[in-house]
Amino acid sequence: MNMFGKKYYSANSTIYVGDLMRDNILDGRFRGMAIKLSLVNGDVLEGVVDDVAKYELGLRVKDSLYIVFRHSITYLEIGASELHGERREELEDTLLTNDLVGLDVSMLLVNGVRIRGRLMKVSRYELGLRCDDRGFIVPKSSIIYVELPKI
Repeated sequence: MNMFGKKYYSANSTIYVGDLMRDNILDGRFRGMAIKLSLVNGDVLEGVVDDVAKYELGLRVKDSLYIVFRHSITYLEIGASELHGERREELEDTLLTNDLVGLDVSMLLVNGVRIRGRLMKVSRYELGLRCDDRGFIVPKSSIIYVELPKI
């Protein structure tokens, strides 16, 4: 161990992988907390944190559940006292799993387009959505959030 964290060796060099810095500040401690999100498209969502994953945040807003991609969050507002403490828990990568296939959803994309339809496929990098007689394969990097009915 050194000041950079753990030491790993490869064929040609030594690689230092730091374990001194956490992946996310927004973690499981925030479940049940009211927060305000500012999104890259200018929208603001206010709700209660339902669940947290490495790449997504589940937020309950009125009668809907939003799965907000972290890459679409400009910033979030919390109480100043909530910045204290630390928890070293391993977060799941994603909240969007195959368990949600078959639900009618609404996606807001980074270009402002909204797509509504039935979630048909979930992969690591894309979502498949059926809208009437058309299918859409949408890269997750293009999605601000997916709105689900409250379940």
